[in-house]
Amino acid sequence: MFGYVKPFQPELRVKELDAYKAVYCGLCGQLGRSFGPVARMTLSYDFTFLSMLHWSVSGSVPQVKMRRCYVNPLKKLPMCTGGDALELSADVALIMIYYKLLDNIRDSGRFSSIGWRLLRPLVGGAHKKAALARPECELLIADGLDRRQRELEAQEAPGIDAACEPTAAALGGIFRLLTRREGEQRVLERVGYLMGRYVYLCDALDDMEEDAASGGFNPFVLKYGLRTGGDFSAAHQEAADSLNMTIGEMEKSMALLTLRDFKPIIDNIVTLGLRASVDEILSKKEKH
Repeated sequence: MFGYVKPFQPELRVKELDAYKAVYCGLCGQLGRSFGPVARMTLSYDFTFLSMLHWSVSGSVPQVKMRRCYVNPLKKLPMCTGGDALELSADVALIMIYYKLLDNIRDSGRFSSIGWRLLRPLVGGAHKKAALARPECELLIADGLDRRQRELEAQEAPGIDAACEPTAAALGGIFRLLTRREGEQRVLERVGYLMGRYVYLCDALDDMEEDAASGGFNPFVLKYGLRTGGDFSAAHQEAADSLNMTIGEMEKSMALLTLRDFKPIIDNIVTLGLRASVDEILSKKEKH
């Protein structure tokens, strides 16, 4: 999970790319302020999108200030600062990463899980802080990415749609929190549901061969009975078709929202960037 929801940069104007980087760097700073320097390693494109969408639907205007880069302190960069958009994204990121870590521990063997287990104490403290700050998000993610996911993985062959459901439902609930306007909440919940489905399918497609070799849970591996050295082409095609259908539905839902700041960037991500990420995964597999 993480890293699939990003813009297609060749189609962004210079000022749009600069604005995107300002949010990305601002989120990096917020992670550090909220949870310490190590938390900046969890920075991802996915939560940058969440921050921009939050600002865009709320109508609040982010402040941009020149600040020293946290990676290269000798360099000053424009960064978005403060506001609930960055704080919410940072909190959700830590909560989701914690439960993703637990899932990796479950899916790994006794010895291969040692690295994940060593990370758990580092993430655990930040998770507690984020969970206290965002109890609604903690409940949504704990129920979806932990309890419901474990129940689903205990089934012999749950099916592709069923496998997507816990992540999709959790993201739908989180996106609903981006506004208090009831009409927009329904649309955002649908957008979040589809985004959660997209991220889950991307992750399943990306990890298909690795899961087939390790025995990790993957709905495509189970459906097609895949093994290392087998033919993955049919499973790749079904995953790509499901992803393109999901993106198409998301485009329709996004058209119902009134976006303010960052609209060109958000449109670029949904209409071009999501498909580019799928193509990137497939291209990587073809090379191997």
